[in-house]
Amino acid sequence: MDTILKEHFGYLSDANKRLQYDRAIAGVIVPGSVVLDLGCGSGLLGLMALRAGADIVHFVDDTAILEVARGTVARLGWLERARFYRCNSFELELAERVDVVICDHVGYFGFDYGIPALLEDARQRFLKPGGVMVPARINLKLVGVSSENCHKTIANWQDGTVPSEFSWVSSLQANVKQGATLAPKELISEPVNLGSITLGAQLDTFVSWAAEIICSRDDEFHGVGGWFECELAKDIWMTNSPLADERLQRPQVFLGLEQPVMVKQGELVKVIVMARPGDHVIAWRIEFPDQGLRFAHSTWNALLLDRADLARAQPDRVASLSARGRARQIVLSYCDGKRTVAGVEAAVLQEHPELMPSRQALSAFVMQVLGRDASE
Repeated sequence: MDTILKEHFGYLSDANKRLQYDRAIAGVIVPGSVVLDLGCGSGLLGLMALRAGADIVHFVDDTAILEVARGTVARLGWLERARFYRCNSFELELAERVDVVICDHVGYFGFDYGIPALLEDARQRFLKPGGVMVPARINLKLVGVSSENCHKTIANWQDGTVPSEFSWVSSLQANVKQGATLAPKELISEPVNLGSITLGAQLDTFVSWAAEIICSRDDEFHGVGGWFECELAKDIWMTNSPLADERLQRPQVFLGLEQPVMVKQGELVKVIVMARPGDHVIAWRIEFPDQGLRFAHSTWNALLLDRADLARAQPDRVASLSARGRARQIVLSYCDGKRTVAGVEAAVLQEHPELMPSRQALSAFVMQVLGRDASE
């Protein structure tokens, strides 16, 4: 819980974000509006909608932070206008469609926190025809980066800080999407447009954007940086650009190279960024035509998958229950609508002690299964 509270304190303390969302939400709420706050967290956006006059706000989050939203709404005396759902939004069912969908799942690079899939699903299943989504659109920006701070997360694996046997991990680290707070002096090109995403539109399984960067000085090229310009509502924008005066307190993304490349002022660098927004995989290719160099990286390569993981990912494999799956099936078979949780636990411990190596492990497993799959 401490980690969750610290994370949401950061979200709530961003005054510029609060201002822009408040303006956007106030501009789209009309008397009688029904609102859906997806991934509501502590409930900030939903509270803005209630203050703006929404009749009902549906608050949805799959973590315990939902209780902060509920507690805050209760203290304001607005519980009769609020509904709370602790679940993944893709599992959510509503009896009515809503007038407005609001969401703050805008990642470091705009799309990389899952917001395109969230809002595509919301438009299809929850939004009334002619309804409004906040935010509406994300524009992506790309820039060349020379940053020792960013590169050292890769280079540190090879500089003697860790035992030499682990130096090979630098190749994994180079495939990690990093959050970075970039300083203007670390940008070695003008930012260029990479692509644009209309939120709520049908989502492509695979997307690819290409851009060309012109280096503004001689320097080491460590990778590319990216950020978003997000249109919340008409003429209301927010950005995490390191060049903006009124930027969000949100890092940018850094997509690095395992080894830096020396570039000259005026040198052309070609970049392709590919993504599977539905599963958060990002790949980037960086080409230096004048030097005949080309590098390819992907977050897929940093997932540390073993052969069993790869086999399980194959869609044509024959599906059969694992030992853990069979154990889960046995536990659920005792949920007959009559036994208490304690009764189910006692029955499983007595009749199936072999399901786990120890009694403690089995008891914990039973409680985990019941906590996830048994009704309230």
